[in-house]
Amino acid sequence: MSLSAVANPIEWQTYKQQDGIKVSYKKHETGIIEINASVLVKNAKASDFMALLSDTDNAENWLENVKSVTLMERLSPSETLVYTHFNSPWPVSDRDLVSYSCYHALDEHKTELQIKSQPYAKAEVSGVVRIKDLTAYWRLEQQQSNLLVSHQAYADPGGSIPHWLSNKVSLKSVYKTLQALREQLTNNQFSRASTSSIPGDC
Repeated sequence: MSLSAVANPIEWQTYKQQDGIKVSYKKHETGIIEINASVLVKNAKASDFMALLSDTDNAENWLENVKSVTLMERLSPSETLVYTHFNSPWPVSDRDLVSYSCYHALDEHKTELQIKSQPYAKAEVSGVVRIKDLTAYWRLEQQQSNLLVSHQAYADPGGSIPHWLSNKVSLKSVYKTLQALREQLTNNQFSRASTSSIPGDC
């Protein structure tokens, strides 16, 4: 292996490792970063996280920079189509996302929610920039009574926002989201009234 390969910028780099949360990133050729993050939540189960995710009315309380989340359609017990509206600071336009999600088991103790953008599944909203390129997952691993939550995402925010700015905002947002996620699960600050996805075929 050459020295240039060892120093390749696509290697994961640590953004922040603090308070039990780790956030790493690697830069793609587009100049946009892909983010990988994880947090261990004590006394939690995968079903708790899926219930939190399904409580769309509560989304803005833990998903950083999210204004609203709407379940557009439940395609199957394991598949959903979701609309998310993101807040952006002035003068940057708000973003929105239409995403397809599928929840499946990886093994006996690990499940994964795959997420992909479906930008043409809903008409674009005037004054809001549609995120057209996103791939992500939430991976849930049961470790005895604790839950290791891992999140990986790559998203092109679109529009004219410079990548250095969107990358910076994304890293901060993911860290704050995992902090709030842990608090929500630890303190049961969410409703279990909505139907949660169960593992199926993806």
